[in-house]
Amino acid sequence: MTQSLPGVRRASPPPVAAEAPLRLTRRALPGLAAATAAPAAAMLAPRGAAAADPPWPNRPITLVVSYPPGAITDTVGRRVGERMSVALGVPVVIENRGGAGGNVAAAYVARARPDGYTLLITNYGNLLIAGAADLRLDFHPERDLTPIAMIGPMTVVMLVRPDRPYRTIEEFVAYVRANPGKVNFASVGIGSSYHLLIEQMIGFGRLDMVHVPYRGGAAAMTDFLGGRVDATLATLLFARPYMNDNRARAIAVANAERSPVLSDLPTVSEKGVPGARLVDGLCIMGPAGLPAQVVTRVNAVVQNILRQPDMAAWLTGEGVVPRPAPPEAFAAMMREEAEPLRRLIRENNIRLE
Repeated sequence: MTQSLPGVRRASPPPVAAEAPLRLTRRALPGLAAATAAPAAAMLAPRGAAAADPPWPNRPITLVVSYPPGAITDTVGRRVGERMSVALGVPVVIENRGGAGGNVAAAYVARARPDGYTLLITNYGNLLIAGAADLRLDFHPERDLTPIAMIGPMTVVMLVRPDRPYRTIEEFVAYVRANPGKVNFASVGIGSSYHLLIEQMIGFGRLDMVHVPYRGGAAAMTDFLGGRVDATLATLLFARPYMNDNRARAIAVANAERSPVLSDLPTVSEKGVPGARLVDGLCIMGPAGLPAQVVTRVNAVVQNILRQPDMAAWLTGEGVVPRPAPPEAFAAMMREEAEPLRRLIRENNIRLE
């Protein structure tokens, strides 16, 4: 059943030397014939038959990170890149290309030569939204990128100010319903996975809240800590210091499932607004047309890394749930998650920029 949005109000954030003549003898002629016949045969042979391509990889790989240093995507990218380098026997060079919610890095990799030497580590949530909304970008995620490996969902927590009267997700929902239009909810920007979760809460829960979009998580958190917005969303890595010193109260997990490290926190859908859930996590992608053997090799390496006990424990502690899977399963997940987002955007007339 189509659920339409109530009258939602949104606010903007504050402001050579010559060679000697060649002398041939009868004895030299057979050798010459062989030497001249070989290039001719090579030109007539099918491509790739004259000499096999060198094995992949045989030179450094660039792993493009879609966010600046310090972000969870960068932190995980560097750890995974180190272990990929050991497994593949070549350097893996990290290159940060932040901007536009990860789309700057994604567009760069989409335009790269599909030889396996330029790969992308990014958040798949924003790619899903960009594809579902058919945003006018320099690339299309579903057409111009190859899904290689899932790393795992990122734990995202819903934070509220500790001086507000609600201490649980149930109390938050009740307060919003009793005070329409009075609660400001910050996101990291229009078209982000956080934005879509807020829209789901507004639409599915019939909540009259004011969505305040910012240009990134740091700006949103600054205003949240300063008391200018009432609620926000953040990855566990980003939110943990503020949760630990009681400057922010976590009342729910935005993901579809509870977090292994925050097992006492319910999900937004479980106790707050049924159906509202954030779909986001980390993954490795490559340009369209990537050779199947490269996809298979990188995926096998990443799956092995995720299954290493120390790596799995570290990722979980940082709020990333390891989810090793073959490339086909990862690609299928991307397709399955795109359709509900298309419906949400279309049926609720959500404008993404």
